[in-house]
Parts: sequence; C-alpha cells; structure tokens
Amino acid sequence: MAKIRIKHYLINEKFEDPGIVIEIESIGEYILFDVGNIKKIDRNLLRKITKVFISHTHMDHFIGFDHLLRNKLGKAHTVDIYGIEPLSHNLYSKLQGYTWNLVEYEPQLIFNLKQVNGNRFEYYSYDIKKKFAKDFVKEEYIKENIIYECNDYRVRFEVLDHKIDVLGYSFEYKEKLYLKKEKINELPLKGKEIGDFKKFLENKENAGKKYKIGEKIYTYEYLKENYSYTLPGYKISYITDVIYSQSNREKIVNLVKGSDVLYCEAVFLPEDKEQAEKVCHLTADQTGEIAKEAGVKKLIVFHFSRRYGKNSGKILEEVRKVFPETY
Repeated sequence: MAKIRIKHYLINEKFEDPGIVIEIESIGEYILFDVGNIKKIDRNLLRKITKVFISHTHMDHFIGFDHLLRNKLGKAHTVDIYGIEPLSHNLYSKLQGYTWNLVEYEPQLIFNLKQVNGNRFEYYSYDIKKKFAKDFVKEEYIKENIIYECNDYRVRFEVLDHKIDVLGYSFEYKEKLYLKKEKINELPLKGKEIGDFKKFLENKENAGKKYKIGEKIYTYEYLKENYSYTLPGYKISYITDVIYSQSNREKIVNLVKGSDVLYCEAVFLPEDKEQAEKVCHLTADQTGEIAKEAGVKKLIVFHFSRRYGKNSGKILEEVRKVFPETY
C-alpha cells in the first residue's frame, strides 16, 4: 500500500538560526516554520513555498523574510503567513523598507496574514499592486487552537512565554482512507457512484449502517475492511524560544502529545540552568523531560548556544539521558 511521503528537516545546523521545512510533493504543499537565515534553501523550493508559520519576530526567526520576498518577486501568487501580534506591524515594516514605484510591471504578489491577538484571529492582506499597503480584512474570535486547516492537514498552535508571547506549532497530517482499486472493480459501481461509496466509508458515523450496491446490502464494517485501507496520520511539532515554567510545560505537552517527530530547542546544558532562565530558553534535560512526558516518538533538538562551540555531542548526550530517541 502506498504511503504519503512527508519530507521534513531543519533548515540550518543546530547552532544556527532555527526553522524547519515540510515538503509534501504529492499535494503540492511546501511549508516553512520560521524564517531566520534561509539562504541554504534552494531557490526553486523557496518559490514553491506558500505557507509560513512564524513563532515570533526575534531576528533569528524573521530576518530571512527579505530573502523570501526577493525570491517571490516576479511570480503571480499568494503566500499565507501565520503568527502572533505584532506580526502584522513587523511584516508591514519589512515590506515598507523598499520603494515600490514600478509595481505596475510586476506580477501580482499577495501576502495574506492571519495572526493571533488575544482571543481573536486578525486577518490582513498586503498586495504588491497597492505597494504592500496593510489592509485589514476581518477578525474572528478564536474557538479552538487550529490556525489553519484543509482537507489534508491542520496546524494547531499554543501561545507560550518567552517574556513575549510566542507560538508553538503542531502540524497534523490527517489519516486518509483509500479504496482498493482491484477490489472496487469487482463491484457494479461507476463514476459518481464510486465517489459516493468512498464518502460513505470515510464517515465514521456510518458505523453500524447498511449500504446497497446493486441488489446486495452490505454492512459498513464489511465494506470498509474489504474494499478500503487507511493510512495513519502523521504529526510534526515545532517548539522554540520558551522559558521552562509549569505553564509552558503543560501547554507544550498538551500540544505536542503523541508527535511522530518533535523539533524542540535545547539551548543550554543543565549546568547552565541559571543562564537559561535569564534568557528564557530550555536546557537539554528540560527538553528531554517534555518529550518524555508528551510521549513523542522521536525528538530532534536544535538552537544550541554558541558558547559550546561546534561540539553538539555533549548536548545530545544530556538530552538522551532523559529521552534516548533524540537526534
């Protein structure tokens, strides 16, 4: 049975600017989490990026927006950006750092922003044809912690403390039901009937119900077992720049629980806990404890302090004492 290929990786080395890429070629989705130094990303890939999730706008998480912008010019498309207030102002300030007097000759490039502001989502649009003016679109109250959702996946968020509000994210690729083609050919179904049949099987609320095909009546359970298969979902979480507090720990664990992969900062060694508290970051053992409590399958650590040079071994060793499946 086919498997959905989700490619994901750190943009930079563990001592460099944070950020990850998620590529899902089968559905044409290319996603960034944070835009620090992104010059290592291939230009062709940058031009495919349509969604950017930003944790906060400290320089090492946002300085790469200029590079992204430069690679987006000359192509008519829309880029969706997600984050937390004051991102709308920060994004506008970035865009207004340039002169846009020849935009009538440029293909239409639009940045759409959805940001968390207290208990509301705020939406803004920045259109090159309007010289990237900051246009307020709408606002809505936040009902649940989903900042984006489509048929294939959703992205959840949590507001965390870094002496400013930052966002942690969880990317959740949804489980998918597929029909067994060789078995479906045995049934007297054609065209739209096959689509209706698939929708019946996809709806778990149909459990216990019957379905008529031709002159025969089948149970939901029989049809699902014999004529379909389900690929499980896949969860990737991204946590960076957070102070170790009870509140943050509880929020992070709840957000990343059961992740197939957790990308999480491990900035300092345990012996430098005082410095970690001062600058609001995690130590290696704290990161391991969070991963263990959340029951994640695999932990990838990054955002190491440069004070340790390029020897990442010591930090990895400390995390693995608590959570062995660390890379």
